[in-house]
Amino acid sequence: MRRIYESRALEYDDEDPYAPKRTSDDERSRKPIDWASASHAFVPMRLRPRAVGVSVETDRQRYETDEPVRFRVSFRNRVPFPIALRTDSPVRWTWSIDGVDEASRVTNHPTEDSLFRFSRSETKTFKRSWSQRFRESAQRWEPAGPGEYSLAVRVNVPDADDKGLTAETTFTIE
Repeated sequence: MRRIYESRALEYDDEDPYAPKRTSDDERSRKPIDWASASHAFVPMRLRPRAVGVSVETDRQRYETDEPVRFRVSFRNRVPFPIALRTDSPVRWTWSIDGVDEASRVTNHPTEDSLFRFSRSETKTFKRSWSQRFRESAQRWEPAGPGEYSLAVRVNVPDADDKGLTAETTFTIE
């Protein structure tokens, strides 16, 4: 069995699958390129946000009182090479209801920064739901009243609105 691997009998040429692949010493000595690091090094910081598209949608436009509001958030890398965005915290993205982050007035986001990485042309999709309650303290939740609400999503970067890394939709509670 060892002779088969040493003879390179299992390597094929792309043009003729039955012929052994011819490799030179130069090809064997080349190291593969880490495209994620390369794009991070070569794509300017100001252009990276333009590569990522953000969208949010709810499963319906109207909800009964106390019915969970289910929504889907998508982040799409629009370019054919990897992109990484530096975020303000390990929390890569956040959502808000009428400007209240994650429907909670209690903050608990860490302060260190991180990277939100996308492979080439990758789409990341997340599903969440909101219980129609606003968190006022550790043990107190206030119900949302009837009316129209705005659900916004943003990548956790400075000036996300200016960079186009936000999306918003509206829905009604009856």
